[in-house]
Amino acid sequence: MPELPEVETVINILRPLIKNKTIDDINIFYDRLIQGDINEFKNKLKGQTFLDITRYGKYIFFHLTNDLVLISHLRMEGKYRYTKEETRISATTLVFKFIDNTYLFYDDTRKFGVMELTTEQDYKNNKMIAKLGIEANKITINDLEYLKKKLNKNKCIKELLLDQSIMAGIGNIYADEILFASSINPLTKGKELNENDIKNIILNTPRILEDAIKQGGSTIHSFHPSEGVDGRFQVLLKCYGKSGESCPNCGTTFHKIFVGGRGTTFCPNCQINESYRKAIGITGPIGSGKSTVLNHLKEKGYFVLSCDELVHELYQEVEIKNKVSRILGINFNYNDENSKRIAREIMINDKTKKKKVESYIYGILEELLLKNILENDKIAIEVPLLFKAHYEYMFKQIFVLEVSKEKQKENLLSRNEKDIEKALKLNNDFNYDKIKNVTIIKNSGDLHMLFDQIDKLI
Repeated sequence: MPELPEVETVINILRPLIKNKTIDDINIFYDRLIQGDINEFKNKLKGQTFLDITRYGKYIFFHLTNDLVLISHLRMEGKYRYTKEETRISATTLVFKFIDNTYLFYDDTRKFGVMELTTEQDYKNNKMIAKLGIEANKITINDLEYLKKKLNKNKCIKELLLDQSIMAGIGNIYADEILFASSINPLTKGKELNENDIKNIILNTPRILEDAIKQGGSTIHSFHPSEGVDGRFQVLLKCYGKSGESCPNCGTTFHKIFVGGRGTTFCPNCQINESYRKAIGITGPIGSGKSTVLNHLKEKGYFVLSCDELVHELYQEVEIKNKVSRILGINFNYNDENSKRIAREIMINDKTKKKKVESYIYGILEELLLKNILENDKIAIEVPLLFKAHYEYMFKQIFVLEVSKEKQKENLLSRNEKDIEKALKLNNDFNYDKIKNVTIIKNSGDLHMLFDQIDKLI
């Protein structure tokens, strides 16, 4: 969806093209585009001249003669297209014909856009406009108390930034960029923000939006501000859409989650949410003693979770089993060793399918872990591929177990692993970023020494 900078860019492109143009005729090809009576809409606009175009948030205001104002919201994929010839396309929902035989088309593939005709006296009180909050690119430190009050809610800050009744004009792209620049985790509740967090939002929001306006906005997917015109700010995006890439600040891999149904990218190392960093994470290569440490912490009173066991339970669910079957192209059954072997071979040979399965399972597992972390103040979680799944942001402390190859083989034999060499190949998937909350624990096989290390750390 075009956001404030993209809408501003549309206005800047259209203004010199249609200013002082007089409407000769109007054709409407999708009735639900118009809020109100269609015949009245057409009759009032015919013969009127465009005087100016302004904006508030994501709304466009066309100011015309006879004190008329046409309110327009582009929604998902609305686009204006000025031409000197009548070139209607399948997405066209409305066209203005001017008396000089030029045209302004409104094209909308998804048909979510809306228009409403009102007056200069009433347009600011229109029900769509009156509920809007302060314009996001206009906030200053003088608005600190306003934002303190508005953001003091039990909702994630990502959702609050998208709430147009608080600040108008921010969408998914710039919400991610603002939070990254402000070092705020998108899952942080509004009521958990301190004054410095809100000051950072006030500082970074207008700066990022104004920079984007100067660059003509961001061209994302199907949005282009005008025919043949692309936004240049997309090459300057620091965070949005960068999932799997390295953070420019610290080098940690960007992580993508869903907040309120919206894809959300953030850096697990730079954007830490302290309320989620209650758990101890236990990770390490296969046969390194993770389960042994987890059981020790359970004896110490911790609520414990094993991701291997959780994944086993997830694969029993019909919806998940069917989804994995569709990705792999087989009838997958986690309880059948032959089925698991075939699935493993497919994922070894097809990296794309492997990535799709992992991404799907990691997302579901992540929701389970977050729920348990919030419900338990003293919790330890064994996560074999913690760093590959980019779960770092959940933990106040991460124990990475290191073990010699000989001890590793000994541990695998003790648990009746049939193919030691194949099991060891799983270590190829284990790696970790050297982030600040990682503690290396060397497991020599002496349980007393191992538990002594753990006890001192907790």
